[in-house]
Amino acid sequence: MGDQVRVSLHNIQVIEGQGVGEGDFEMRIQVQEGNNSIVWPSANGYTKVDNNGVAHTINRLVGTYTVSNGSLTKRFEFDGTEVDGGTLGKDDQGQGSITFTLTPNMAPEVKYVTMSLKRPRMKTNGKVKVGLLAEGI
Repeated sequence: MGDQVRVSLHNIQVIEGQGVGEGDFEMRIQVQEGNNSIVWPSANGYTKVDNNGVAHTINRLVGTYTVSNGSLTKRFEFDGTEVDGGTLGKDDQGQGSITFTLTPNMAPEVKYVTMSLKRPRMKTNGKVKVGLLAEGI
């Protein structure tokens, strides 16, 4: 007992808007670590996240890891997409990663990655902060 660690996509927050006229962000986040991969809220969906609002809680399991002795280091890769009305090539995208050192019976710990969102060959068009939670179970 105590050697299982659960890692979850914890929350998302818009920390830099796209300008005065911009409303909520229509966000989709993919998290990948080895064979563990999730897309929130779904592969073709998105969830509205308040522009300059409070963090939006997600709590979606990414993976459960067994830490038999010592620690286990895992790198989680993020792809963020701000969906712009379904027009191909208009989505703003960003990438980032978080490395966690998982230990048996670890207390809940949240780490954050900030992703700048932009279209190819365009200027940055907003930023989101995404939290990843690791906790012993």
